[in-house]
Amino acid sequence: MKTLLLWGDGGVEVARARHEEGALLLLWDGERSATFDAAGIPYRSAATLTAAAQDEIDEAAMAWTKDWGRRPLLDGRSFRELFAWKGVSLWWFAELYLHHSTDAPRHVRVIETVHRILDAETPDEVETIGLAPEDTLLVERTCTARGVLFHGPRRLTRYPSARKVAAVVRESRWNAAKSLLTAAKARLAGTPAPPPGAPAPTALFLSHAAFWKARTEGPAGEYEHYFDRVIPAAAEHGLRPFVVAVGPRAAFRRRGPRDQVADWLRFAADGPYVHINRYSDPRVHREVRRATAMIREGWERLRGLPALLEAFSHRGVAFADLAEHDLAATMLLQLPWAVRCFEEMSAVLASVRPAVVCLYAESSGWGRAAVAACRAASVPTVAIQHGIVYPKYYSQRHAADEADVPVPDATALFGASARRLLVHLGHPRPDSLALTGSPRFDELLERARTCDREALRRRFGAADGQPLLAVASRFRAIRDTHSAIGSALPALVASVRAIGARCVVKPHPAESPDEYRAAIGADDPAISVLPSTADLLDLLIAADALATVESLSAVEALVVGRPVVILNMPTHLGALVDAGVALGVEAGADPEDALRLALTDAETRNALQHARALYLDELALGVDGQATRRIVELLRATAAARPAPFPAIS
Repeated sequence: MKTLLLWGDGGVEVARARHEEGALLLLWDGERSATFDAAGIPYRSAATLTAAAQDEIDEAAMAWTKDWGRRPLLDGRSFRELFAWKGVSLWWFAELYLHHSTDAPRHVRVIETVHRILDAETPDEVETIGLAPEDTLLVERTCTARGVLFHGPRRLTRYPSARKVAAVVRESRWNAAKSLLTAAKARLAGTPAPPPGAPAPTALFLSHAAFWKARTEGPAGEYEHYFDRVIPAAAEHGLRPFVVAVGPRAAFRRRGPRDQVADWLRFAADGPYVHINRYSDPRVHREVRRATAMIREGWERLRGLPALLEAFSHRGVAFADLAEHDLAATMLLQLPWAVRCFEEMSAVLASVRPAVVCLYAESSGWGRAAVAACRAASVPTVAIQHGIVYPKYYSQRHAADEADVPVPDATALFGASARRLLVHLGHPRPDSLALTGSPRFDELLERARTCDREALRRRFGAADGQPLLAVASRFRAIRDTHSAIGSALPALVASVRAIGARCVVKPHPAESPDEYRAAIGADDPAISVLPSTADLLDLLIAADALATVESLSAVEALVVGRPVVILNMPTHLGALVDAGVALGVEAGADPEDALRLALTDAETRNALQHARALYLDELALGVDGQATRRIVELLRATAAARPAPFPAIS
């Protein structure tokens, strides 16, 4: 009898004994591999076994989420049909939270993984040691669905989620209280004055408060990370900019009590923008209360329905008992928030009366709410691409029956590859995708032409002739579907020391430098970590190469002609490696050879440069200094046209 033992955690001697008894050990994750290697215990890895199928597993999770919104739940009606607000299906907000912020898609991935393990190993029986309780349940149920004998720790037949549901309910009530407090604070601060009457049409820019930064060079003041050149250019070409910001001033991962107090005190202060909360008047609060009551009543109806047992299942494996709090959070936390965003944006539009709205992150929850409010008010919208577009971009995936999803009237893209990918993902309005290039790319090249590169290199601590490596990527992944650099930093540091290079790390703006410093370890004069607010462009210009995992910095490095090494492959930047414009290093592999080639090998650097010259227009149209002009022209043209009516929900 072939016994397959899925190993999560446990004593080495227990593992050795089970191996000697004839069990095949399969590591559930890679964290124990070094321990098993040191102990000389043979094993296989689930990650290695399913690596070739990872794309299929991710596709299954995305398809499951999409199908969940179509499943009949009550009287033959789906979630998409049951819950709407002022003609907009609330599913467009629920799906983002369900897919990105709950464990339900991860459960689907676990089920898919276990099916593939069973296909590959064909065991007669399966055991588990040290797996998380919910993973143990999913393994057991998948084995049962496949008719494979399972032995494992005795668990409750029903996963206890009542406390998690109660916590969601309490958080929902606290959110309602905060909404009331915000309305009271907005009333005390007074309604923001609308733009003064003028012949120029108003262009409303919707930004995030955390992306406003103080200028370190040139005229004093603040600038917006993504709209920097566009806002003044719009003013110079017949539009009147008006800026509204959402979210806290400090990024959520770095936001502490002091930041919260500062946001409260800054609420009514003059600045480069008006915060969206200033428009959260009593009308907004009443509408949010009305929507919250409707949503809570709907949740109470749904949570006990037999149809949910089928909805929260995959390939014959049910996990509704694991997902009770996921449904609660999706409905009680995400949907009232989405309505609040819609209503606040509606209040902004009524006050400012813009001719066009410009935004980024248009497929996020806030972006969709803003676009939906604009459609309801017949105000056209223009989105500006602000990051990489990749094949597994869930919020940009749209099926043929999703024509009513809120999308902008026009979208300004970096290059042809982004447009092709969005069309492939099912964008409902391909004719609205315009190629403009990126003002940030233009600024990067302009700065590279005019700056003193040697002075920059000295500023970053590089000695004469010493290779300078820039590192820019998130330390921690924002969700399971993304990769980050944290796990690769120790090997990268060892490689930098072996090569004799100078390494400068630019933390992600939303993260603390302390996390990077802790992973790097002991102080090393060859390695330094910049503040999160530091300017990446100067570092890219000074560097000889860039190491990243998933970051727009890869494209920016290519624009300025720097070799790129992508760590922890596979990642969403794999297309750059496939195109020959970047070097890739598999997750867990030693990056020294790739880094040495990118930093010092003339033949490799020339080959990458040649491939870049052929491929750059795919990523960044033109890079000719005209991207800002093209975006402003798109804003003016869109303002002159009326948007199509927003499709109503039947």
